[in-house]
Amino acid sequence: MSKPGISPAARVNRIGRYEIKSKAGEGASGVVYRAYDPLLDRDVAIKLARVQSLSEEEYQQVVGAFYHEAKIAGKFAHENVVTIYDVVSNAGLDYIVMEYVPGRSVQDYMDATGPLQVDEALAIIYKCCMGLGYIHFYGVIHRDIKPGNIMYHPAQGITKLMDFSIAHRIEEPPVRDNGTIAYMAPEHFDEERRITLLTDIFALGSTMYRILTAKYPFNHKQTAFQILHHDPKPITELRPDIPGEVAAIINKAMAKSDRERFQSAWEFAKQVETVMQRLYPGSELIQNSGRYMH
Repeated sequence: MSKPGISPAARVNRIGRYEIKSKAGEGASGVVYRAYDPLLDRDVAIKLARVQSLSEEEYQQVVGAFYHEAKIAGKFAHENVVTIYDVVSNAGLDYIVMEYVPGRSVQDYMDATGPLQVDEALAIIYKCCMGLGYIHFYGVIHRDIKPGNIMYHPAQGITKLMDFSIAHRIEEPPVRDNGTIAYMAPEHFDEERRITLLTDIFALGSTMYRILTAKYPFNHKQTAFQILHHDPKPITELRPDIPGEVAAIINKAMAKSDRERFQSAWEFAKQVETVMQRLYPGSELIQNSGRYMH
């Protein structure tokens, strides 16, 4: 059973009350538009479900993921997390209305510029830690931290976590095979271990490795086996200019065992801040964490 909706090739001028300005991006399950809300006089981002030609079961899965994302993240209000305003199902259209964030994903930025400079990478990771610390405080595990799920605008100092479509509350049993395998922690592949808040720590460490090298920490062959049993190639072999202190942060974040990782996003952030202040004294790329951590 196919569903109504907007053809991916169609020109869209309006969705609900929102006036479409431009397409901002698209993925397998949806298209994101930059739009204008005339009622509240503000720009927004609209994530429209791609539901044409889906079976009834596939349709329910896509729409269910939209409502799951909105329910999980709809209460969040933090400068390093994209804000969700509403989720709508109307006239055959299913969409999420979100804060419009200028810029592009870290993945898109890295594709255009190549590996990031060390200070810029530290600033991004620090702000991601701030966002993670916030959602972890509310008992939510993101489960898909990666460069493509981080919005970034260097000139405005914006870094925001996005896409909570497979996030879950810590008290709920997770689905182990969801996520992006290149950034998954070992516990995803070991049924005797629990998926916890520290799973996001590992994924953020993998993200840090990726944005500094433009390479995945584990290659595409037998990735799960490598994550379980092998260490990634030392980052200093790929980039000799990476300071040892930065390499140590990545190694700790990507430790195989829970007890050897950073025990919280706050601890991760504090170490990044300490290294940043030592390597780049006077840098204003990160803000002091004292207002968040005690």
